[in-house]
Amino acid sequence: MKNFSVMALGLLMAGCVQLQPPTSDDNQAWNEFGQAWAMKGYVVKSRSELEQDAPSLSSEQYKQYQTGYSLGKDEYCQQDPFVLGLNGRIYYGICQDVSRTFLDEYWRGKQSRAKR
Repeated sequence: MKNFSVMALGLLMAGCVQLQPPTSDDNQAWNEFGQAWAMKGYVVKSRSELEQDAPSLSSEQYKQYQTGYSLGKDEYCQQDPFVLGLNGRIYYGICQDVSRTFLDEYWRGKQSRAKR
């Protein structure tokens, strides 16, 4: 039972870890960060917002972040918004320019969840 409690606590803490920008100068790491950021459903960060956490951010790194974000957003927005809402996930509105009905379907799922 003790092992289960420790494992459950570890999983809960892992879910709370904030996604941090890369500490390396590797452009691929910035691309992957942008993709991961979008896959969480987060709104794209401006260069000035990213520079608060990564002051040495170069133009190329920010470009890679944007490229990765675009790829991640495309993938994120392909999911079923009804299921997203039904599962109680938070939606930050990143798919509005991709699908006008995404938000409506998300809220329909949220309402179905509330009726359970």
